Order: sequence, then structure tokens, then C-alpha cells
Amino acid sequence: MERRDFLKTTAMAAGGLFALKNAHATAWTAAGNTMPYGPLGRTGVQVSKLGIGAAQLGRDNVNGAQVVEIIAKAIDHGINYVDTAPNYPGDNLGESERRLGPALKGKRDQVFLVTKTESASYAGTMELLEQSLRNLQTDHVDLVHLHNLGMASRWPDLDKAFSSDGAMGALRDARDQGKVRFIGASGHVHPSRFHYAIDSGEIDVFMHAVNYVNQHTYDFEHKVWARALDKNIGLVAMKVFGGGPYTFRFPPEDYEIALRYALSLKGLSTAVIGINQMAYLEQLLETFPRLEALDEDEFIAVAQRGLELIKEQPKLKAAHGLPIA
Repeated sequence: MERRDFLKTTAMAAGGLFALKNAHATAWTAAGNTMPYGPLGRTGVQVSKLGIGAAQLGRDNVNGAQVVEIIAKAIDHGINYVDTAPNYPGDNLGESERRLGPALKGKRDQVFLVTKTESASYAGTMELLEQSLRNLQTDHVDLVHLHNLGMASRWPDLDKAFSSDGAMGALRDARDQGKVRFIGASGHVHPSRFHYAIDSGEIDVFMHAVNYVNQHTYDFEHKVWARALDKNIGLVAMKVFGGGPYTFRFPPEDYEIALRYALSLKGLSTAVIGINQMAYLEQLLETFPRLEALDEDEFIAVAQRGLELIKEQPKLKAAHGLPIA
């Protein structure tokens, strides 16, 4: 049975079990292998519908020459959004940024470059930013996220973090100095914490773990994104395939389902896809142009599929950690 037919059949079986009225549907056009672009929320910057997640580009199974080739091919195919962080990858801190620097030489003006801060303090954030600029071999980055704002151990006092003495104070000053263009917040856990960020009025972009399985647990799509849209905050998806250090966590046969779900979310600007091999990038570039946005029946079917996977693998309930509220 064709995947599209399977989805429609499952949707009928689900009997309208899920009301996903806030989560569908964003159409896109990728005809002729042309990469579509759209505004990143109130930043107004036009970003590609697909972005490159560079965490894995710093691992030992990748070398610098491969990173240069991967980034060049992504840019050649219209991808202009590149996401990294000073602690990527976890086993070799900073190597992702250090490899991206040479890969972006001569191409810096073709990408919207994103990094992060893991420090809640003013001094710590300034230090990390200067380190990132050196590693990335640039005088500015386009966006800096407060990295995993839902992690209370990293961000124990949000009032302090958003004060003039905290991370936000540093990012405001860096923005005034031309080292940062926009400020964002990323997260895998604790969706309720992100309402503080919305209320601050200072966050331009959110990047959250959203996928067809974790819509039933973390559900950033409804718990946070529905309100963020009203504030015209740019919305970026990560963990589209479930995450994991190297491999596709969800069943490989669900590759297109996972990708279509994320790309169809209302208000989505870009979906960041982790890449650590040229073959993965080629698969993405080959698949993307022939995908279509999910219709209402398909959203229901995909939701049912996500529930089935949670039943089969209960660990997926909290795949990225706790809390999920």
C-alpha cells in the first residue's frame, strides 16, 4: 500500500480521535528542486524551509573536508540556515563551530548562522559568544539562542537570566555592538517555561523539539507555538526524526511521515535537520521536493501513528528528558 493511502486509511480508522486544529497546515512549494523560503517571524529574514543542524559535524566519524563538502552542497541547493552551539558535539566541545568556520569561508553572507549560549550569566555568555565568533571565523552571528531554556539546572533563575546582569543583558549589549542580530530560545523539555520568554517580549525566535510522536507529550506545538504565533515569533523545528547521537530514532519507514509532519506545522519557518554524512543530505534533498503538506485526515493518521509508537516504546514519552509539562 502506498504511504499516502496508508495514512488516509489510518485516519478513517482513527475516527477523528485527535483535534489538531492549531497544528495544520502550512503549504510549501519545492517544484523543480527549488528551495522555498519564508520569513523567520518578526525578524523578517527569509530563511530556507530546511536548515542544517551541525551538532554531528563535529564528531569523530566526520572530518573537516567532509564538512566543507556538506555545507557547500547544502548552500548550492538553497539551504541558508545553519545551526550550531559552543557545546556541540557533547564528546568534543566546540568542534562543530571550529569545523564550520573553514566551511563557511567565502560563504558567510549566504547563510543565516545560529549559535547558542549555555551560560545564564553576563560574563559567561559574553565569553561563549567571543569563543563562537573566533571558532566560526566571523565578526557576527545572526541569532543566539538561550540553549535549552527548559533545563532548570542550566537556567535556575529566569528573572536573573533575563536581567541586565544575566545572559539576556549580554546578548542585548552584543546586539548593540553588531555581534548578534537576533535573540532566541531553544528547548527540548519543560514547555511551560517558555511562556516567560514570550512574556519578556525579547525573544525573536524559538527552536523546539517537535515531531509526530512527541506531539503527545511535550507538545510545544500547542503548549507554546500557538501563543508564539500571535507574537510573530519565528518558529524552528528540531528533533524532527526523534534525535539521537547518530541515527534516525523513529522507524526508517516513517522518514517521510516525520518530515511531512514537521514541515506542515502552522507557522513553521524552517526545520533543522541534523546531518553528519553526505548521504543523509542527499536523501533529504532528494525527498523534499516531492513531499506535500499533510491534510486534515493525514494529521489525524500521523497522530495515531505516534501513539502507536509510544505504546510500543514507552521511553518515547520522555525521549528528551523531564519534565514534559
